Amino acid sequence: MTPARTRAWLIPSLLLAGCSGRTGKGSIPATGSTDSTKQSSQTASTGDSLATDWKIVGGSNGRFTLQTSEADLRQRYGAGSLDTVRIQLGEGEAAPGTVLYPGDSARRVEILWRDSVRRERPARLILRGAESKWQVGPGISLGTSLQELERLNGRPFTLAGFGWDYGGVVSDWKGGALDTALANVKVYLDPGVAAYRSPAYNQVLGDRDYSSASEPMQLLNPHVAQIFIDFEGS
Repeated sequence: MTPARTRAWLIPSLLLAGCSGRTGKGSIPATGSTDSTKQSSQTASTGDSLATDWKIVGGSNGRFTLQTSEADLRQRYGAGSLDTVRIQLGEGEAAPGTVLYPGDSARRVEILWRDSVRRERPARLILRGAESKWQVGPGISLGTSLQELERLNGRPFTLAGFGWDYGGVVSDWKGGALDTALANVKVYLDPGVAAYRSPAYNQVLGDRDYSSASEPMQLLNPHVAQIFIDFEGS
């Protein structure tokens, strides 16, 4: 896996195209958030108790849709649950975005917008940390282990070596079940600080791919530490 290949997931072209806030041919006008606002109000009435409330799908359903805006989220969750920030993308780069639940690591979501001026139409959602209530695919979340991913995938997969900006990213599900279940999702694994001095960790470093079935990866059994969900067609 080359840095250029991974970089395509770091800063999607649709995000860069949307930073001006202009609406071009085929884009969704600002007034398109009306229906999603109504949907947000209906969803809010159900509360956060249902498991489906924590599912993130990069499409037209779930808590985040192709038409979601910061205004929708403010109405649904309350103004105090949002913060407008610059979101770190890696390699010293950042982009304007919104954080939902900035003070609650279990519910925190970072949002990059296709229209970063009006803060409308998600381009990417990012989860980072040790654990989260949010899930993608068949119940995958922050903290899911490599061995659990293998089980859900039905076979070993390939991931990048550790110790650099794109370390631990899954580069190929090898035609397993997660190849489809995690379409438009990138998962990053990390074994944790305690493992950084271990012999196994030193065997799987750098900008190259490793099999999840390799002995060092099995010994480390890294856990999901970042999840990127890209929204297509937004």
